[in-house]
This record gives sequence, structure tokens and C-alpha cells, in this order.
Amino acid sequence: MKYVFWLIVILSSLFVKGCGEEDPNAILNVEITYVEETLEMTSSSAFFDVEIIDKGDVLSFELHAKDDYFFSSRLVGFINGIKLSKSQIIVDGPTAIFTINHPNPRDPEAYEEVMVTFDLNGGSWTKEIIDELIPSTTLNIQAKDDLTGETFSLFDHDQDLLRWYYKLFLLYDETVDAYRVVATDHATASIANLELPNYDYVIGVHLSTNDLIARDLIMSYTLNDITNMLIRFNIDLLVYEEGDLEVSIYEEDILLGIFTKTYTTIEAFPIPYRETFSFQGWSDGTKTYYTYPGYKIKEGVKEVNYIAQWEGASETELKAYIDEFIPPKIHENIDLPTSYSHYDIVWESSDPEVLDPSGQFHMPYQDVSLTLTALATSDSDEYTFTYTLETTHYKSLANPIASGYIYRNYHLLGDDFFETLDIINTAFIKAESDGTLTGTTVLSNIETYIKPKAKLYGNWIIPSISPDSAWSTIAKSPSLVEAFANNIVTLINTYGFSGVDIDWETPTDSETTLYVNMMEVIYQKVKANNPNHLVTTAITGGMWQPPRYGLSTSKNYVDYINMMTYGMVNGGGQYQNALYPATSYLNSTLKIGKTLTSCSIKESVELFRNQYQVPYDKIIVGVAFYGISQSRSYDETTQTWSSWTYAGALSYSTLQANYIVNATYTKVYDERAGVPYMVNQAGTLFISYDNQRSILEKSAFIIEEGLAGMMYWEQGHDSTGVLLHAMYQGLKS
Repeated sequence: MKYVFWLIVILSSLFVKGCGEEDPNAILNVEITYVEETLEMTSSSAFFDVEIIDKGDVLSFELHAKDDYFFSSRLVGFINGIKLSKSQIIVDGPTAIFTINHPNPRDPEAYEEVMVTFDLNGGSWTKEIIDELIPSTTLNIQAKDDLTGETFSLFDHDQDLLRWYYKLFLLYDETVDAYRVVATDHATASIANLELPNYDYVIGVHLSTNDLIARDLIMSYTLNDITNMLIRFNIDLLVYEEGDLEVSIYEEDILLGIFTKTYTTIEAFPIPYRETFSFQGWSDGTKTYYTYPGYKIKEGVKEVNYIAQWEGASETELKAYIDEFIPPKIHENIDLPTSYSHYDIVWESSDPEVLDPSGQFHMPYQDVSLTLTALATSDSDEYTFTYTLETTHYKSLANPIASGYIYRNYHLLGDDFFETLDIINTAFIKAESDGTLTGTTVLSNIETYIKPKAKLYGNWIIPSISPDSAWSTIAKSPSLVEAFANNIVTLINTYGFSGVDIDWETPTDSETTLYVNMMEVIYQKVKANNPNHLVTTAITGGMWQPPRYGLSTSKNYVDYINMMTYGMVNGGGQYQNALYPATSYLNSTLKIGKTLTSCSIKESVELFRNQYQVPYDKIIVGVAFYGISQSRSYDETTQTWSSWTYAGALSYSTLQANYIVNATYTKVYDERAGVPYMVNQAGTLFISYDNQRSILEKSAFIIEEGLAGMMYWEQGHDSTGVLLHAMYQGLKS
């Protein structure tokens, strides 16, 4: 581009009129005045513009007529009052050129000093140019790790507090020798409670920071989503400990904006960077350069504008990029890209109910194979990439089902837990007296420890509503039941659960109808939301509790009953969890090892079926991952034993560590009842529990009788994995 002065020149004798010899729009006379030292024009005209071209030894004045005006072939020209000869004037209709000797001549063959402007055209500068940029602003950090809030401070990565600080998170980028701002926080939370990318340091201010300029600027930055900001320091942060630390901040308009530099001789141009593009040189609109070509004075070039030229990714590069997002098997949402390089990408799915075009995955209830298509288009190209994908799906609930509750030790779960179980009952969500649901801790545990692996294995995740809930208050109010049921549906949808488990363990005789009515509303709302979702309930085995559940009717409003055939008895030297009835003591001397009437699995399932017509394929039988201990004492005075009474529950982990391996305890398996027990040598402590053998025997019973499956309370009781493995062997092998 030429170094141009555009202006309007004073005219003398502009037109010749009369006799029809000249067109009234013809310009006959022009007088131009300019300053010889600076080459600045000092005259103006309303009829044409002028640009002055410095060619070193001569000056050219290019005149361009406006509108319908033109220059006469008899044009007379004056420059600074000196009339030009005909040889100094060239006329071509609307254009005229005046040429004079340069008042301050230079060698026309020498290189001109040219102002070069670079337009990145979507790219960004590398270290070479950033070194030459003037920062947007410069601040001074006054301290390191100052938690008083009084100073603008630098904080190390290990600082996890700063709740009330306005924070910029910095990550060093070696390619630009600067720190990138990778995240901000407008004093919303402590660092430990923020979801953050990788970062090295934090700079932050507090409302009480004494540097008001720094405070206000950093606060303003944290209000915005910063996509491109660099920060440099005058001291290596690895050695900085205290004192003034200069902070140079380069904002986006500096990093991505126009850059101007003066060039004279031939030299290499800077190389910018643009992700997913390859640099193709700098274009002046005619040619493309990697090296500044140099302009001689005689060419009259004072300014040049260059625009970066980029070539987008190739088809091969595009496909390689998209391939990275496609998993071998879908088990969770996919982050499907919508653009890459100069391409726009649109997705299509053959089964949007399973995987929609945005990449949202909804786990199917059976094996699904789907086709995912990416249509990538640019201004010049269009490509289609097709992927055939398998998906994980919910485990089949064909009998026998393996189900279990987890209440504690979520963080200890291993793959065997997810591989074994079909249904995971997570305990507990609590229903409050207004029908709302609470359970921050369990929900966090589910999100962290259950859902990631459950997505891989296809487990059904069921939140269990706590026995401690305000059941009586909710059930007696139709409006609260309605609200409660709606909240259950909201919970399911919000957290991606597979249904709900109702664990009201102690309804009274007078609440039977209320229970039935509540279950009907819950069932209808859950099924209306998704007919595949499960509604289950927990009911104790034996003959005393079932009448309170209105099972003849309420069985229609559940998919499964989690029959708690454990903890049915806790005294009298009787089994808490027998498979079969055993009406007499196995050890009549110690009076231990028998069942209470109806308190065995066999009796309980028959009672549910025969008395309430609950089909076996709705009953999931419970086993104990814990033991119930009973104790008794001897009265020396009367020389009699007290009755066996409840002495506490013991996890299977505790039993394994302290009792099963303890030679002072006698271990007995009662083949009549299908369960083991332990008793100490003194005959004062009796423990009823499940072991591998009893779980295998109960599994065989479940399969033989066509019951729905087996569940247990609860995973946190057995860190050994012994009982879970027995369950897998019994039901899945």
C-alpha cells in the first residue's frame, strides 16, 4: 500500500465555458501546495483528490477526479506556484499525474522504511512477537500466600482455601513463556470446592485488599469467561517469596489484535499459530510471503497490510480428530464436537432415544447397536464419517436377580460388587415431613463411587427411602403423598436413577390402607415417567409384619419385594436368618440353634404366596452380611442360666477377623435350618450369621423355587468379599 495523503486542492480557472468548446465538467487548471520538508499537502478541492507518491528522486502527485468530473487534455498545473511543463503532466480522463523533482532527493534504489501491519486472521502470536508487545496493564503483587486479604497476592497450588478471594488460576505455557489464565472465580467458593483444570498458581484479591487498582481489575476479570489472557512476571515464580513482583497482563485484544512493525531490509516474517490450521504465509492481497520482500524507495511504498493465510485440516486429520471422541463401546455421554478447524460438524444417530445427536446417552434396557454419523462441511468440502457402535445396557432382570444394599464404605467398592449385582440399593434418602427428599452425603457417594462403574456394568441404581422418614405424616395426607411421589420422580430424573425402593419397615395396623394408597400413587407416577423404572419395597419376613402392608392389593404396586429374611429374631438362642424351619434346638444343652415360628425363608415366601398371593417372581430373598450376637449369664446363687438376649450386631468383616478364626469359638452348620452359628466355650455368647455355605444353599433354593432373586444387608459389612463371591457363585455361575 502506498503512503498516501488524500486531500482536496484549491483550483484556479476550474472550468472553461462558452462556445461549447469544453465540457462543463472538464477541469482545466489545478494548483497544488505542499510542505517540502514533510510532504504534507496544504491545499484542498471539492472536485478531485490527490495522493502524493515519494519515489526518492521524484514526487508524483496522482489526481483522481470525483463524480462526473474529468481532467482536460489541455490541463494546466501549478505546484507551490510553479507552472508545470507539459512533460510533467500526464492526463487520462478522470486521472492526472504531476511529476516534479524531489525537494530532498534520496537514492531510489535504496530500501524504504515501511510500516507493516499484520492481521492474524484468527491466529495468535507466539513468544517471538509477544516479547515485543506492550502489555494491556502492569500491576504489582506485594506478597505470597497472604491470607489476611490486605495485599494483592500470589498463592501456591497447594492453597485450597481462599473462599472470599477473587481468583485467577494460572498455568505455565512454555511456547509463549507466560502463564495462561485457565480459570477464574468471583469469590464463589473455596478452591477445594471448585471444579478446576490443571493450574500452577493463583493470583487473587480480597475486598479488603489495599491496592484498589489491582483489586478492581482482578474482580472485573473474574466476572467474565476469559478465553485468551497471558500473564508474565519479572521474577521466576519458583524462586519468588516476598516483595514487589511485577505482573504484566496481556488481554485478548493485544494477543489477537493487529500488530505493527517497521521493516526496511529483507528479513523473515514472524510465524503465528492457529490451532488445527497450518500457516500458509502473509498475503498483501496479491502475493503471499514468508519473508519481508523489501520495497525500494522508487516504488513509493510507505505502508503494507498483510493478512495471515491458513489452511484447514485435511480429511485425514479431520477423521483422526473425530475418531478420538468415539469410544469402542458407549456407556456414558459422549462429548461430540460440533466444529474442527474450518469445518462445521453435524451429528445424526440411528437411535436418538439411546444416543441423541448432542451425545447424551440414555442406557437402553437391552443390547443395542446403533449408527452414529458425522457430517463435516466447510466452504469447499463435505465429508461423512459413519460409526457403528455397541452400547452398554441395563443388566437383565431375568431370575435369579442379584441385589444388595450399600449404606457405608462406598469408597471401598471394587469391580466384583458391580459385576455381581444387578440391582444396587443405595441407602438412604430421607423423606421429610413435607414430602421433600434429603441426602446430600449419599447422593455424593453415588455420584462418586457408584455411577461411574455402574455405567460400565449396566447396574440398576435404586435410591432407598429411609426407614427413619416421616412415613406416618406423609401417608395420612393425600397432598403430601402427591408431593412425595412427584419428588421421587424428580430425584430419579435428576440423578439418573432406575427407580425407587420404599423402606417403611414399621407401619401400624391402622396404617395399612395408607401404605397401600401411598404405594399406588408412587407406582403410577414412577411408571408414567418411565415404565422401565422399578418400584420396590422392603418388608420383613415372618408372619407379624406382612399383614400391615395390605399385600393382597399393594403387591400390584411393586415390581419386587425385598424380603428382609434376616434380623427376624434377636433372642432366645434362635436363628435370625434361617432358610428352613428348625423347631427344636440343635444344641439342647445350651438351648441354641432353632427357629421361631414362620421366621425362615421357606415359611416366609410360602406365607407371602399362600396368604397374600404374592407371586414368587416378585420376591427377592434377603441374606445377612452381618451376625447377630446373643448372650446369657449364669446365676451362682440360683444356679440357673438367664435367657439368651440381644448383644449387638457384628459385621462379617469383624466375624472373620475376630471370631471365625478364633479357636475358642465352636463353628456349627445346622443342615436342618441351612445356616451356621458360633458359640464360645463358656456357652455365654451365641452368634447367628450367614457364611459361604449358607448363601450357596439359599441360592440353590431361590433358583429351584423360581423366586426373583437374592439381596443382602449390607455391602459395608463385608470388606473381605467372601460373601459377595459366594452370592456370585450361587446365582451367576
